[in-house]
Amino acid sequence: MQWLFTQKNLFIIRHFSLFFTKENDILCIGDYTMIENDLLLKNISEIGRLLLKHGAEIYRVEESLERMCESYHFEDIGVFALPSYFTLSVTFQDGTTSSITKRTTQNRNNLDAIYELNNLVRYICFEKPDHTYIEKEIQKIKKQEPNMYLVFLGYGLGSGAFAIFFGGGLYEMIGAAFIGFIIYFFIWLHEILKVNALIRTMLSSMLITFLADLLFRFHLIVNMDTVVIGCLMILVPGMAMTNSLRDIIDGNYLSGQARLSEAFFIATAIAVGVGLVRVLMGGI
Repeated sequence: MQWLFTQKNLFIIRHFSLFFTKENDILCIGDYTMIENDLLLKNISEIGRLLLKHGAEIYRVEESLERMCESYHFEDIGVFALPSYFTLSVTFQDGTTSSITKRTTQNRNNLDAIYELNNLVRYICFEKPDHTYIEKEIQKIKKQEPNMYLVFLGYGLGSGAFAIFFGGGLYEMIGAAFIGFIIYFFIWLHEILKVNALIRTMLSSMLITFLADLLFRFHLIVNMDTVVIGCLMILVPGMAMTNSLRDIIDGNYLSGQARLSEAFFIATAIAVGVGLVRVLMGGI
């Protein structure tokens, strides 16, 4: 009788211990899935932030975020993006909801970074990697720096080519290229100091006009206007204007108006900077 009682107790103890072990395993699996979803959403939103930071179009940012979320079977996906801000909300498979808001500052166009981010988005949509892989790839893209030597050459050669395009001669081309090289270091310094884009543009246009006026006064160039216009072309927000019109055509009126306003104020800063220096130098 005592032996039967002992066996019964052992059976009950084993039964309950097995029950609790299984339940704990279920809870652990649920917690792991929830954590995995949160980390995936965090990495997906970081990709969206980098796309905005490097100058991607609004439709590209929204579509990339939606497709990545759909690839992991998230539901009720809502994305709203502006040139420097977006919010993303989703519903996970277990019915829980989550939302993330990201904001970017000191944005700068970087087509190489956008290319790498687009490749990562395509890979995520087709292969559905875990959050560890995505995070490693994001860190690789963040560490990639633009080829500053090519950017340096672009500032100088672009300014010289525009000077010829607007009617300048050989001396104007050389003078504009020289000023373009100087403006590269001037803008680079302001980016390190995180100076506001409008102030940076106005100061750059003032320096361009001042240097062109000096070259003209020392008879190193004949046509000052072609040098000034050629150098100012590297400051013109052509990409912002193009993207704003595209956003408006696609129906993203708020983002289109925001980009158009940005382009307008940058153009105004260029005009103010040139006007101030011309007035001051004209009085000397």
